[in-house]
Amino acid sequence: MGNKGYISVFLTLILSVMLALITALITLIDLSGAKSRSAEAMRSSMSSVRADYNRYLFDQYHVLFLNKNPNGEGVGKLEALAEERLSDNLGESYEVKDVAVTGVTGVTDQNCLEFKNQIKKAVPYLAADYGLDKIMNEVQEGNPVSEQTFQNLNMSRDKGVKKQKGDKDPRRTVRAYQKIGVAYVVLPGDTCFSSYVVDKSKLPSAGVSGLQLLSMDGKFDDISRLERDLTQNSGLGQNLLQESEGLVYAANCFNCLTDQVQDDTVLSLELEYLIAGCPTDAENYKKVANQILLIRTGCNFAYILTDQSKMGRLAGLASAICVVFPPLEPVVKYLLAAAWSYVEAIADLYRLVRGKKVPYMKSARTWITDLGNLSNLAGAVGNNEEEDDTSGLDYKSYLLVLLAPRMKTAYYRMLDVMELNVNRNISSDEEYFHLDDAITAFGMSAEIEYKGQTIQLQEEIGY
Repeated sequence: MGNKGYISVFLTLILSVMLALITALITLIDLSGAKSRSAEAMRSSMSSVRADYNRYLFDQYHVLFLNKNPNGEGVGKLEALAEERLSDNLGESYEVKDVAVTGVTGVTDQNCLEFKNQIKKAVPYLAADYGLDKIMNEVQEGNPVSEQTFQNLNMSRDKGVKKQKGDKDPRRTVRAYQKIGVAYVVLPGDTCFSSYVVDKSKLPSAGVSGLQLLSMDGKFDDISRLERDLTQNSGLGQNLLQESEGLVYAANCFNCLTDQVQDDTVLSLELEYLIAGCPTDAENYKKVANQILLIRTGCNFAYILTDQSKMGRLAGLASAICVVFPPLEPVVKYLLAAAWSYVEAIADLYRLVRGKKVPYMKSARTWITDLGNLSNLAGAVGNNEEEDDTSGLDYKSYLLVLLAPRMKTAYYRMLDVMELNVNRNISSDEEYFHLDDAITAFGMSAEIEYKGQTIQLQEEIGY
C-alpha cells in the first residue's frame, strides 16, 4: 500500500511537470505566433503608409515620393497613421503601446542619390531612344575651335585681293542685332513665356550653384578676346554618355521652348531653367540662347576657315577697311570671319527656335547667310527651307548638350520644377509639399502588448 502511494505522488509530479511544459510550450508557440502576426501586421501597416506616395509626381514624373510632413504635421502624422493601421490589423487581443519613425531616406540625401536611383528605374519605360548617340556622334565628330586653331592662323597679308561689290562689314550687322536683343529678335511672334517668378530660397536648389553660362563678347575687335570666347567650349559632349539616364529623363519629363511634354506647368521653359537656373522663362531663354550662339559661332568659324571662297571675300573686305594701315589686314580678316560666323549663328538660332535642325558642322551647301545681304535674316533662312530636316541637331538637342555638364545642379533644379508643379493648385500652406521633405524609405519601431507580454519590433521599408 505504501509503494502505491509513492507511485501516485511520482506520477502526479511527472504529470504536473509535463502539464507545465506543455503550457509553457503552448505559451511560447502562442507568443511566437503573436510575434509573427505582429511583424506581418507591422509590415502591412508600413506598406499602407508607403502607399500614400504623391500620385501627381508618380503620374507625371514616374517617381515614388512620400511626404514626411503631411499637412505640416511632421513625422508624428506618419506614426499616428501607422499606429492606427497596425491596431486595425492586429485586433483586440493586441495593444499597440507606441510607434515611432526611426529613420528616413530623403530624396536630396547624398546629392540626390535616391532621386537618381528612381530615375534609373524609370528610364527603361520612357522614350530611351531620344537620340543621345546621334547627338554625341555629331558633337564629338565636329571640329571645335582650339588654341591650336588660332596658333595656325595665317597672319600674312593677302596681296592683290579686292572687296567684292555689295560685301559689307558683318560687325555692323552684329551690332544692329545686339542693340535690339539677338535672343529675342529670332523668336517666333507667337512665343509665350510664363510670367511666374521663381523664388529659389525655399526650393531644393537653394544654395546650390551651377556651372556658369557663357556668351560672346560680340565686338569682334580683339583677336585675343575672340580666342578666349571660341576656345572655352572644348569638351562638348563628353558628359553625354556619363549622364545619359538623367538626360533621357529630362528630355521626356520637362518642357522646353520647342517641345511641351507636360500640360499645365508653372514654367513654360523648364529645361532652360535646369540649365540656367534664372527666376523667369525670359531670363533662362536668353542665357541659353546666348550659349547656343557661342557654340554655333565656334562651329561656323571652324568651317569658314576652310572655305577659300569666303575667306577670299573677307580678305578683300579687310583690305578695304585697313587701307589706311594695311598691316592690320590679317587680324581684321579673321575678326570679320568670326563676325560673319556669328551672323550665321543667329540664322542657325532662328531655325532652331522654329523646330528646325542645324548641322553641327557646316558645309558650303548648308551655309545660310551671304556677306552681301546679312541683314535679311528671314530671307536667308527662307531660302534654306528645302534643306534636309533630318540632318543636324534641333534646339532640344543643344539643350541636352548644355545640360550634360550641369547635371549635378540639374537634379536639384528638376526637384524645383516638380515642387512648383505639384503645388500649383494648392489652397493653403499646410497642403504645400516641400520636396526637401520627400522621402523614399523609412524605418519604424513599435511596442505591442499581448497577454501581458511586450513585443518589440523594428522594420524598414522603401520604394
